[in-house]
Amino acid sequence: MKNEKLKDVAVKVLQKANIPEEETFGSVIAILMMISIILTLVRVLQECNKNKLATNCTAKDKYDLYGSEIKEYSSRRGWFTKMRIKKLLRRELNREQYEKYSLALTNALLEVGENLNSEEISCVVEAANV
Repeated sequence: MKNEKLKDVAVKVLQKANIPEEETFGSVIAILMMISIILTLVRVLQECNKNKLATNCTAKDKYDLYGSEIKEYSSRRGWFTKMRIKKLLRRELNREQYEKYSLALTNALLEVGENLNSEEISCVVEAANV
């Protein structure tokens, strides 16, 4: 069930980016690639915020903190946030794909991140090994 929700988040991002399914990396590989990117972004947030969490905080506290961070960064869409996402995209995509889809994927990741519900956030954070 958790994997299905994670897959649904990745599919949302790909749909927002309007990447044709006939593209060279295919739909299954594209979904796996997006899941990898999403989990890496959450791990970056976890590393940045590890000092904010108390040692005795609950899982719900973690989900709330990371959920608010995801929504804040997604709505602000600052230069640093976009550059961090693009760095991860460069790592996952080849040069041609990056040049063609990096802007669309960055915007799609930010749009989906801004509209995640609490269930999706908890699934993503849990999958990223909080």
